[in-house]
Amino acid sequence: MQRFQLHIYTTTLVAGGVLIGGPTAYSLISGEWSLPILIRTIGGCGLMLAAVDTLLRTDPDEFSIPPTGLVLLVGAVCLCGLGTVLFVISGG
Repeated sequence: MQRFQLHIYTTTLVAGGVLIGGPTAYSLISGEWSLPILIRTIGGCGLMLAAVDTLLRTDPDEFSIPPTGLVLLVGAVCLCGLGTVLFVISGG
């Protein structure tokens, strides 16, 4: 069960990083520069790097996260996904 929780945790962090940093990275590549875009891109990349670091350095048998924390993390990333979809649809 702990291995499953570790994989859900790291996958959720990567998904959050992609959802936060993906659209803004596209903006940077297309030449649109601003402080919020740069901060979101760095934050998204940071989430992905943190997930990879956690996955590589954590012993799956010793990993623990409260179920409530895992549910809140998944819910927050779902909200990030919704926000990203709305941002892209609105032409942002």
